[in-house]
Amino acid sequence: MAPSVDPTTAVFYQKKDYEGTGDVYPLGQDVSVPGSLNDKYLSVAIGASTKVIAWQHYNESGIYQEWTSSQSDISSIDGLSRFRVVDDDTRAISFLFKDATGGEDRQYSLKVDARDVGAVTLYSTTGEDQYGLVGILPAGGPPVTTAVYVRDERSGVYIATGSVFFKWNEETKEVDVVENENWPKQLSQKRTGNSSFEVTLVDNKPSE
Repeated sequence: MAPSVDPTTAVFYQKKDYEGTGDVYPLGQDVSVPGSLNDKYLSVAIGASTKVIAWQHYNESGIYQEWTSSQSDISSIDGLSRFRVVDDDTRAISFLFKDATGGEDRQYSLKVDARDVGAVTLYSTTGEDQYGLVGILPAGGPPVTTAVYVRDERSGVYIATGSVFFKWNEETKEVDVVENENWPKQLSQKRTGNSSFEVTLVDNKPSE
């Protein structure tokens, strides 16, 4: 059973099942795990008012996970290097980038440049793959506009450029993607969770 911790903290342990002495990280912390602790954390107790957004690698790449409650075993991230402790009502917006044009896996890249996350590059897949964090939106927060670029990695040609508009939906308590005039016509999107989306390349012809 997870130990009781302050509602506004996350406590990380170097052993599974919360064994040993925990390291306390308060709400609002954006942590690059120190070298001596890199890949060492194996469980986390999460306060009632917080959640943790976590990455396998320091540059916010590799395996990405979101923990909304205490986890007795976080080894599935295959080594924790970077995480954020945020409000529990914060929505972590994630994309899975898929290709329906017949290209090879990772032939196309989708770069998303968000203010709160920075530049994130996802690579196309025709099968299952990891989601990538592309934005953060607090519940009830103002809309977020994010730049989007699609590139053919073989030719180096940019197929599409545009933007994506994220908006909080007060009725459903979800994040909506609003397809406006700047949404690239080569992409389609569908919801897979309250703030996660599958984005698919449906046309690999560059915009004129």
